[in-house]
Amino acid sequence: MDNKIRKIGFTLIELLIAVSISTMIGGALYLSLKSALESWQVSEDRLLLQHVTARLMEELTEGLPDTYGLRDALEITDGSAQMLTVVMPWTDSTHDFSSGIFNYTLNKHIKPGTGAPIAEALLPNAAEYRVIPAGIIDKGKHEEYPEARLSVNLAPGARLRFTFHPDYKRDSDCLTTFRYDGAEKAIFIDDPDGSRNISRNAFGVKIIDFLIRYFDNTNNELGMNGSLSPADIPKISGLELAFKAESKGGNARETVTFVALRNAPMRSGNLILSQGSRFPIPNSNEVTAFSLTNMSGVNNEDELVLDARPSSGGRDWRLKVVFSRAPNSNTPLIEYFQIESPAGSKIYSERVRLPASLGLNLLSLGPNGIYDYGNQGNPGETALTGKVELEVEKMDIAGASVFVRP
Repeated sequence: MDNKIRKIGFTLIELLIAVSISTMIGGALYLSLKSALESWQVSEDRLLLQHVTARLMEELTEGLPDTYGLRDALEITDGSAQMLTVVMPWTDSTHDFSSGIFNYTLNKHIKPGTGAPIAEALLPNAAEYRVIPAGIIDKGKHEEYPEARLSVNLAPGARLRFTFHPDYKRDSDCLTTFRYDGAEKAIFIDDPDGSRNISRNAFGVKIIDFLIRYFDNTNNELGMNGSLSPADIPKISGLELAFKAESKGGNARETVTFVALRNAPMRSGNLILSQGSRFPIPNSNEVTAFSLTNMSGVNNEDELVLDARPSSGGRDWRLKVVFSRAPNSNTPLIEYFQIESPAGSKIYSERVRLPASLGLNLLSLGPNGIYDYGNQGNPGETALTGKVELEVEKMDIAGASVFVRP
């Protein structure tokens, strides 16, 4: 009998030990599972945060399939630490080709000095647009919308589209603004299609900070006081975008990228001229390309005067161009040009009567290039050294640009 009780007692003790061990193992499994689940939730939260911030930065910089991003901006008009207003390429797709009709009025003004639009046609039964040759009709200084002229005949009904640099001073509805709203904790884009929150997402991620920094082509920061001056804007060639995002789970992520503005004047080399504008340019020893182009709004006896001055205070190089209109065709012409060095002392002039559409190569003026801007090492040749600034002293025509490269 006692042996039976002892056997039963040992069985109960073993059972209690087994239950205790099972409880410990179950608790450990629960804690492990809970820890794994929490770790998975944190990982998922961070992955969602990474996904949202990557998508947002891509839309800011590259745009969407049917919109432009900051990298495509043609011109900056205003900016601060949390706001940037730019001009994007404008596409007029309101025209169909009509048999025998080659001139088409655009629905926005073209910025003077930016040249003719890119024309494309979608032929009947075709799947893609293709580029076709086209020009712009120079009507002189007029306020009406410009006309593009096609150089080829197309099948009737072909869809046309013209892409160009719009003039925001006459068509303010072509501006695009990127801005941060601290109250909404969101980034907005305001454009001709309205205002939209591009940081909105289904995961509750908010943008808790946003910063834009501006740089020139030598990586000097501009507008460090929080706003850009009018003199800073033409110098901008790159942006640094930074924003901080926070998830519903309390995780935060900071994203920073640098955006090279492919169409910036200091990067592309195409400097749009206006009365009083100033630009740094390569000196006579460094320059490899320098031409006057995209002249528009030309009337008889209009003048354009450019003066290149070295910062050292040495002798400058001054170009005066006089324009006219051909009597029969009304074609804008470069009537003649004159070179002075120093300013006020004429060293060369020539009557050329060339169509303004051909432009003027400023590295090939006069016999053997003696009087042009470049330095060929000829005796008596004017050569500007050191840092040089180009100033537009006088500009009667509506638009022009210079293309310059070191």
